[in-house]
Amino acid sequence: MSQHFLERGGLPPGLTSFTKIRLGWIAREQIRWVKPGETAVAFLAPLSAGGETLAVKIPLSWGKYYLVENRQPVGFDRALPDSGILVLKVDPGAPEGYGTVKIMDANPGSAHFRQATFRSDDGGRNLFKDDEVAVVPLWKDGDRLGVIVTTPERSAEVLEAARAVEALTKRGGPQDRLAAEAKAAFLAFDFKRCIGLAGR
Repeated sequence: MSQHFLERGGLPPGLTSFTKIRLGWIAREQIRWVKPGETAVAFLAPLSAGGETLAVKIPLSWGKYYLVENRQPVGFDRALPDSGILVLKVDPGAPEGYGTVKIMDANPGSAHFRQATFRSDDGGRNLFKDDEVAVVPLWKDGDRLGVIVTTPERSAEVLEAARAVEALTKRGGPQDRLAAEAKAAFLAFDFKRCIGLAGR
């Protein structure tokens, strides 16, 4: 995600939302702001493809903030090492070259950011959490990928509800109605109902 190329002679990955915002390539209206303590859902277009909402910004203490983006192998991102929801931590006060932007790697044990993104289909990478916020990747809506930002305290219930939606969606067939109900309940933050529907 932040390297010159994956294979010698290959294309480099595209720019992050941090760089695109600084260059003026992402407008303020394309950024969804979510404060710590709030719960909010956003469906992010692939960063390299462009769209209505391209990033979530979460302000933190001391001027730091998170950026959440949807990285998919399209456009200038054709050569990504991984795809899914990428979380960046930005420290504007850090000197250039000393950690201004850090990837919150979903699996630091995997070299070269090959499992850096958070994904709903990977039980080991389906939650980012720190002391202030939690981020859970959600289902796809066309080419957009959903994400919910919530509190660390609510993260277990939110994750269980997100898994419930995923399970109902995979069942298909007669369960399509239940999946639609579960998605509606989730988007209304009725996580208990969402979990209950999956138990039917």
